[in-house]
Amino acid sequence: MKSIGLGLHTGMGARELIGWCKKGERAGFDSVWISEDPYFRDAFSLIGLAASATKKVSVATGIVNVYTRSPVYMAMAAATVDEVSRGRLILGVGRGVKSLIEDEMHIPYGSHIEHMEEYIQCTKKLLAGERVTYDGNEVKLTNAKLRFAPVRRKIPILLAAMGPKMLRLAFTQADGAILNSCTSVRHARYAAGILRSIRTGGTKKQLVCSLWTSIDEDVQRAYESVRRSVGFLLSIPTFGEVFLRRSGLPLDLLPELREAFRWEEKVGDPMWHLEHADAKRVKELVDDEIVDTLTVCGDAEVCRKRMREYYDAGVDTVVMNPMTQKTFAKALLLPFKGLQAS
Repeated sequence: MKSIGLGLHTGMGARELIGWCKKGERAGFDSVWISEDPYFRDAFSLIGLAASATKKVSVATGIVNVYTRSPVYMAMAAATVDEVSRGRLILGVGRGVKSLIEDEMHIPYGSHIEHMEEYIQCTKKLLAGERVTYDGNEVKLTNAKLRFAPVRRKIPILLAAMGPKMLRLAFTQADGAILNSCTSVRHARYAAGILRSIRTGGTKKQLVCSLWTSIDEDVQRAYESVRRSVGFLLSIPTFGEVFLRRSGLPLDLLPELREAFRWEEKVGDPMWHLEHADAKRVKELVDDEIVDTLTVCGDAEVCRKRMREYYDAGVDTVVMNPMTQKTFAKALLLPFKGLQAS
């Protein structure tokens, strides 16, 4: 069954974020997704508030990091929110950016595929109420068990995934995958193809695509609201290469984008590069075609058509991530009827 979600970020204040959750539910969204980045507000605190303020909409983390919380604390938080929401939680997890995890927080990154696999195995067992002793290469637990009974013994767990190894892990060990905010229709189709190639034993696996969205009658203004963010994400090592390759875009953009965002200056704060980029050069490099390929931008009808392309590519849930306050308001007015079924 196809569905539509509203994406929110912990950079928002709590009152504002909860207000949008309530409006999203009234507008007909099936789910609200709260993402978490280092140094912003805590996602589980906000998603607990969102669960208390809503009645039917699914509440989802999109995503929280597997390095900054042990499997025990992840299971504790997830089971608590699932209790508050009466079984409406979707747990989205991911690995984050290595430089933030390892260089700034001094948390060993190790093998991210192996770490994720061991982490998911332990978290699932803890949520099922099992006592867990685990001696992995990345994750170790001794006699760990939740001291309260989760409302559900199987909370859906989705993995943020881009490449083939993580996608396969998401579809075999977890309940599905979440594709990042700069995902093209071509990349979504590629991920759906991997899902089709895997025998899931009749268990339905979910493919979720989180999309930066800018709805504006002034198309150029829609492009400008998202252009720099697209360029910044593409400039990040590893991330940019995957997005460009899977979307059929030229890889020779990478060194020029890194120069435009001044990555050669080792300041230690990724947001500094976003704020101090060469705006003129970014606009030259990230043209309208790239923005069109990697986001949902334009007037309401264009955005509806673009979202429909993702459903047709095999995506189960499209999560709209509005880039501006104006886009949030317009997203709530977007007519959803027939969109998911097309």
